[in-house]
Amino acid sequence: MLWSAVDMNSRVIVAIVGAVTVLLGLGGLLYPESVMRLVGYGYPSPPNIPGTLGEVRAVYGGMLIVAGAFTLLAASDPRAHQGRLLLLGLLWIGAAAGRLIGVVVDGNPGLLGWLSVVVELGGGGALLYASQAPDGGTAQEAATPPLVGP
Repeated sequence: MLWSAVDMNSRVIVAIVGAVTVLLGLGGLLYPESVMRLVGYGYPSPPNIPGTLGEVRAVYGGMLIVAGAFTLLAASDPRAHQGRLLLLGLLWIGAAAGRLIGVVVDGNPGLLGWLSVVVELGGGGALLYASQAPDGGTAQEAATPPLVGP
């Protein structure tokens, strides 16, 4: 099967975002205390330590692993999985939007907060781009009707 450069780029973009998402999720699932330190979380009270760790494992772990797995599955044919990539991309954009609302309401999030905005906008934007990439061929080929001859 011959793939166009755009189609191949979309596959690579989706695969990279999916792999990064899975790796982030594995970090949250397997090393919740490291993730908590990284993002500045603390334990509200000693009796709630298991609940706090469970929350980090659930959101930063389980949810990101599933989102990453679905992103990786979409890498095989981004155009066929356009709706899935649109949803996943908008979730990343939504995370960035929530973080930016926090900037307005709470103030400067620091270097890690701004880097997170860049990663979220970059990953979400990449998935949105890949979801809209043409289905094989070049734009010129898509615009040119096939020649019918004798």
